[in-house]
Amino acid sequence: MPVVITGASDDLIEVDGDISAEFTYKDEDQGDLLAFSDGTLIRITFIHGIWRITPAAKGSGNLTIELQNEDEDTDTATLDGDVRWVVHGQSYAKSQA
Repeated sequence: MPVVITGASDDLIEVDGDISAEFTYKDEDQGDLLAFSDGTLIRITFIHGIWRITPAAKGSGNLTIELQNEDEDTDTATLDGDVRWVVHGQSYAKSQA
């Protein structure tokens, strides 16, 4: 079953599907990061009343992002693959090699 990521209210990040979790949104300037066990990394931000989701690093799963439309206030990300865990945070580093 895929994992679906959305924003809710003005301070919650919701993950549903094989993993079910709710994280409190922390960083109003840079957005928060969600890292998944398959290597996928996404950034989620709440700007002017709209949740935006952008990819930061590609993992082995298939990530699709449906942009918010006039009837919704959040982008929706769907990650399909072998996802066993998710970590919520605010910064990351990667190898320059």
